Amino acid sequence: MRFIREFPIIVALSFLFGLAFTGLVLGPVFASDIAQPSAKLVAYTPTEQAGRHIYVREGCVYCHSQQVRNVKADKNMVDAYGVSKAGDYYYDLPHLLGTSRQGPDLSNEGQVWGKASGDFAREYLIGHFKNPREYNAQSIMPAFNYLSDRELEELTDYVQSLGAWKVTPDPTEAEAQS
Repeated sequence: MRFIREFPIIVALSFLFGLAFTGLVLGPVFASDIAQPSAKLVAYTPTEQAGRHIYVREGCVYCHSQQVRNVKADKNMVDAYGVSKAGDYYYDLPHLLGTSRQGPDLSNEGQVWGKASGDFAREYLIGHFKNPREYNAQSIMPAFNYLSDRELEELTDYVQSLGAWKVTPDPTEAEAQS
């Protein structure tokens, strides 16, 4: 009790800090929009999950972000894909949003180089992982030519899955396939 009488400001600030910390930690757990996956979001396949593990292990997240922000620098991506939402990362643990971009944002790479693009896209991505300067002489990305063929396939599966779920099929193509 003597401490409270002598240092009431410290006690009050400690209490406020504890209350704020509790709200920041527990608040998102009970927020319904965060606890739900985005529409059409699908869980990773086992090979995509293995590729995600390689992505983390090799430190790709240090140079590539996986979030489209509503800022001037991301205007083209916002116009094409929309701003990233919390539900987009429902199956991601740990979250790989990234903190900087030395390389391009990969959050919608599945729409650009997705599996629907065919073998050319896979061959391009694997070749790019093995020797980035062969595809872009100015690239600062390190070569991942030491990865096994299986690891390269898994990493490619993961990259091709990023944002691919956002693609909405053309209704005329869906009718033609029926």
